[in-house]
Amino acid sequence: MGSAFSRAFGNTTAVFTINGVVGLPVPIILRNGRDLDEGEEQGQGLEARTYSLAVAATDVAGLISQRDTMTFEGTVYPIVNHTDDAHAMLRVFLRGEI
Repeated sequence: MGSAFSRAFGNTTAVFTINGVVGLPVPIILRNGRDLDEGEEQGQGLEARTYSLAVAATDVAGLISQRDTMTFEGTVYPIVNHTDDAHAMLRVFLRGEI
C-alpha cells in the first residue's frame, strides 16, 4: 500500500543510502510549510519553515536513523530520525534545510 501511495502522490524522488549501499531513486512525498508570526519582543516578524518527508517503508527497508543518509538534488542529508505512520509509510527527519 505504501509504495502505491507514494507513486501516486509522490512529488519528487530521492536516493537513500542504507548501510553503505546506495539505492535506486524512490518516490517521496515532500511538503514544506511557511509560518509567519510576529515576535513577542519589538514586534519583529518571524518566519519558520517546516518540511515533511514521507517514503514507503518497503522502499527503504533496513533504514536506521543516525547511520543512513538521503540524497536529494545532489545534497546528502543525514537521517536524524524516522517514525512509522502505521499506514506503510515512514516519516523521515533530516539534518539540514531542504
